Amino acid sequence: MHKPMAVAALALAVFAPPALAQQSPNTTPTTVTRVVLIHIKPGHADPFWADVRQHLKPVYDEEKRQGMLSNWSAATKPTQDGPDDWNVVLTLTYPNWAALDTFTTRADAVTLAHYGSAANRTAANNARIEHANIVANFLVRDQTVLPWK
Repeated sequence: MHKPMAVAALALAVFAPPALAQQSPNTTPTTVTRVVLIHIKPGHADPFWADVRQHLKPVYDEEKRQGMLSNWSAATKPTQDGPDDWNVVLTLTYPNWAALDTFTTRADAVTLAHYGSAANRTAANNARIEHANIVANFLVRDQTVLPWK
Protein backbone atom coordinates (compact mmCIF):
# COMPACT_ATOMS: atom_id res chain seq x y z
CA MET A 1 0.00 0.00 0.00
CA HIS A 2 2.93 2.37 0.69
CA LYS A 3 4.73 1.45 -2.55
CA PRO A 4 2.46 3.47 -4.90
CA MET A 5 2.81 6.49 -2.59
CA ALA A 6 6.61 6.15 -2.57
CA VAL A 7 6.73 5.86 -6.37
CA ALA A 8 4.52 8.94 -6.74
CA ALA A 9 6.71 10.92 -4.32
CA LEU A 10 9.85 9.87 -6.17
CA ALA A 11 8.33 10.85 -9.53
CA LEU A 12 7.30 14.22 -8.14
CA ALA A 13 10.79 14.81 -6.72
CA VAL A 14 12.54 13.80 -9.95
CA PHE A 15 10.31 15.56 -12.47
CA ALA A 16 9.18 18.65 -10.57
CA PRO A 17 11.16 21.80 -11.42
CA PRO A 18 13.44 22.85 -8.57
CA ALA A 19 11.94 25.72 -6.59
CA LEU A 20 15.30 27.45 -6.09
CA ALA A 21 16.12 27.40 -9.80
CA GLN A 22 12.97 29.27 -10.79
CA GLN A 23 13.50 32.91 -11.62
CA SER A 24 11.41 35.30 -9.60
CA PRO A 25 9.41 37.83 -11.63
CA ASN A 26 10.25 40.39 -8.92
CA THR A 27 14.03 40.22 -8.65
CA THR A 28 17.18 39.34 -10.53
CA PRO A 29 19.90 37.52 -8.58
CA THR A 30 23.30 39.19 -8.61
CA THR A 31 26.29 38.73 -6.32
CA VAL A 32 26.71 36.48 -3.28
CA THR A 33 27.70 38.00 0.06
CA ARG A 34 29.20 36.33 3.12
CA VAL A 35 28.09 38.11 6.28
CA VAL A 36 30.28 37.58 9.35
CA LEU A 37 28.89 38.93 12.64
CA ILE A 38 31.67 39.42 15.20
CA HIS A 39 31.68 40.17 18.92
CA ILE A 40 34.86 41.95 20.02
CA LYS A 41 35.76 40.88 23.54
CA PRO A 42 35.77 43.68 26.13
CA GLY A 43 39.11 45.48 26.20
CA HIS A 44 40.25 43.91 22.90
CA ALA A 45 39.08 46.53 20.38
CA ASP A 46 42.56 47.94 19.69
CA PRO A 47 44.24 44.58 18.98
CA PHE A 48 41.19 43.46 16.96
CA TRP A 49 41.31 46.52 14.69
CA ALA A 50 45.12 46.32 14.47
CA ASP A 51 44.73 42.77 13.15
CA VAL A 52 42.07 43.86 10.66
CA ARG A 53 44.31 46.67 9.40
CA GLN A 54 47.52 44.63 9.35
CA HIS A 55 46.21 41.33 7.99
CA LEU A 56 42.59 41.21 6.83
CA LYS A 57 42.53 44.49 4.89
CA PRO A 58 45.61 43.68 2.77
CA VAL A 59 44.34 40.15 2.07
CA TYR A 60 40.81 41.29 1.16
CA ASP A 61 42.17 44.16 -0.95
CA GLU A 62 44.35 41.72 -2.89
CA GLU A 63 41.47 39.29 -3.36
CA LYS A 64 39.41 42.20 -4.70
CA ARG A 65 42.25 43.27 -7.00
CA GLN A 66 42.41 39.72 -8.39
CA GLY A 67 38.64 39.63 -8.96
CA MET A 68 38.00 36.99 -6.30
CA LEU A 69 35.88 39.48 -4.35
CA SER A 70 33.65 42.12 -5.89
CA ASN A 71 33.85 44.12 -2.69
CA TRP A 72 34.29 43.86 1.06
CA SER A 73 33.35 46.11 3.94
CA ALA A 74 33.41 46.44 7.69
CA ALA A 75 30.71 48.11 9.77
CA THR A 76 30.03 48.60 13.46
CA LYS A 77 26.79 48.24 15.40
CA PRO A 78 26.21 51.11 17.86
CA THR A 79 23.64 49.24 19.98
CA GLN A 80 23.89 45.99 21.90
CA ASP A 81 21.07 43.52 22.53
CA GLY A 82 23.03 41.51 25.10
CA PRO A 83 26.54 41.00 26.48
CA ASP A 84 27.56 38.60 23.67
CA ASP A 85 25.80 40.43 20.82
CA TRP A 86 27.79 41.21 17.69
CA ASN A 87 29.31 44.66 17.31
CA VAL A 88 31.20 44.37 14.01
CA VAL A 89 30.08 42.94 10.69
CA LEU A 90 32.40 42.01 7.84
CA THR A 91 30.84 41.50 4.42
CA LEU A 92 32.69 39.75 1.62
CA THR A 93 30.94 40.01 -1.74
CA TYR A 94 31.68 37.41 -4.40
CA PRO A 95 30.82 37.91 -8.09
CA ASN A 96 28.54 34.83 -8.17
CA TRP A 97 28.07 31.31 -6.75
CA ALA A 98 30.67 29.90 -9.15
CA ALA A 99 33.35 32.13 -7.61
CA LEU A 100 33.08 30.06 -4.44
CA ASP A 101 34.05 26.87 -6.30
CA THR A 102 37.70 27.90 -6.64
CA PHE A 103 37.89 30.54 -3.91
CA THR A 104 39.69 28.43 -1.31
CA THR A 105 42.49 27.43 -3.67
CA ARG A 106 42.94 30.96 -4.98
CA ALA A 107 42.71 32.52 -1.50
CA ASP A 108 45.35 30.10 -0.23
CA ALA A 109 47.92 31.64 -2.57
CA VAL A 110 46.96 35.17 -1.49
CA THR A 111 47.14 34.41 2.23
CA LEU A 112 50.42 32.51 1.91
CA ALA A 113 51.94 35.47 0.06
CA HIS A 114 50.76 37.82 2.83
CA TYR A 115 51.73 35.72 5.88
CA GLY A 116 54.85 34.13 4.39
CA SER A 117 54.00 30.60 5.55
CA ALA A 118 51.12 28.38 6.53
CA ALA A 119 52.44 28.34 10.11
CA ASN A 120 52.35 32.16 10.32
CA ARG A 121 48.84 32.19 8.87
CA THR A 122 47.66 29.62 11.42
CA ALA A 123 49.30 31.55 14.27
CA ALA A 124 47.54 34.76 13.18
CA ASN A 125 44.19 32.95 12.96
CA ASN A 126 44.71 31.45 16.43
CA ALA A 127 45.64 34.87 17.87
CA ARG A 128 42.47 36.33 16.35
CA ILE A 129 40.38 34.11 18.65
CA GLU A 130 41.80 35.93 21.68
CA HIS A 131 40.22 39.21 20.58
CA ALA A 132 36.82 38.30 19.14
CA ASN A 133 34.20 35.60 18.62
CA ILE A 134 32.21 34.91 15.48
CA VAL A 135 28.53 35.17 16.42
CA ALA A 136 27.20 34.15 12.98
CA ASN A 137 28.56 33.49 9.51
CA PHE A 138 26.23 33.02 6.55
CA LEU A 139 25.79 33.59 2.82
CA VAL A 140 23.06 35.69 1.20
CA ARG A 141 22.19 36.04 -2.48
CA ASP A 142 21.95 39.68 -3.41
CA GLN A 143 18.90 40.63 -5.47
CA THR A 144 18.10 43.53 -7.75
CA VAL A 145 14.44 44.43 -7.36
CA LEU A 146 12.85 44.86 -10.78
CA PRO A 147 10.79 47.96 -11.55
CA TRP A 148 7.00 47.81 -11.42
CA LYS A 149 5.46 47.27 -14.84
